[in-house]
Amino acid sequence: MDFLDVIYQAARSQYPKGIAHAPDAVRIDDRMQLQQLMAILTMDGEIPILLHIGAQIFDYHSTLKMAGGIGSSEKNLYLLIKALVPPIGNVRIRHADVITISMNSKHFNFLMDVTFVEQVSKSILKISFPSEIMIRTEKRKSVRVNVDPAWNVSLEAAVGRKEVFKPELENISYGGFYFKAAGKRPNLSPGQKISFRMRWPDIKLDTKVETVLIEMCSKYGDPFFRSHFTFETYDKTMQQIESFVAAAQSVHLQYRKALFGHWELNLEKN
Repeated sequence: MDFLDVIYQAARSQYPKGIAHAPDAVRIDDRMQLQQLMAILTMDGEIPILLHIGAQIFDYHSTLKMAGGIGSSEKNLYLLIKALVPPIGNVRIRHADVITISMNSKHFNFLMDVTFVEQVSKSILKISFPSEIMIRTEKRKSVRVNVDPAWNVSLEAAVGRKEVFKPELENISYGGFYFKAAGKRPNLSPGQKISFRMRWPDIKLDTKVETVLIEMCSKYGDPFFRSHFTFETYDKTMQQIESFVAAAQSVHLQYRKALFGHWELNLEKN
């Protein structure tokens, strides 16, 4: 049992029926435990986060860089995050009364309310340290994002050591992806383990992931398949997949803003 499990199980005894209409949710509000929790979450580097600002419909994407401060006083503690995507979020965050952050580890989802403190540099924002964190075992529903062929995303799949083929990525979520394999390929069936190499040069992504095939169907006469990621730990590869999904959502949002004539405001504007 790792540290996150220990914290969750200890809090579970205090909230056996859960909180906030979520039977699996617990609350952490002890200052020392909160510091330890944030230190563990940022121990392996930056972690993708979603930010919900006020009554906005859309979530914004960012990366939690670090938790900092000295001592146990709430005023001396803070979080540093990267600039938000889409960029309009960097303006809206300044005027929000409450900002809700969501992030995932392998087994848990973490929710916390924070406020904007200041802009540290052109690409870094300081936000308040949370006074409490809600932990759930059920992660937020995965957002599935369509992949545009113009993005030059490529897949290379391998079943075993020799059976290599190149399917087309149709859409992706934090849990897995949907692909078309119309050309030459080995026989595929649900439950089969498939290794993929995924490349997206525009965001400098080149990673290998392990999956298990969970579904197959036919669409317009072409064979389609759905694979589920089989991450064993919350590692760099899982973070890269989360970055992929966030970048894909950002591209779609930017396209939609351009289509409807919305502005794009940068971080320097007030």
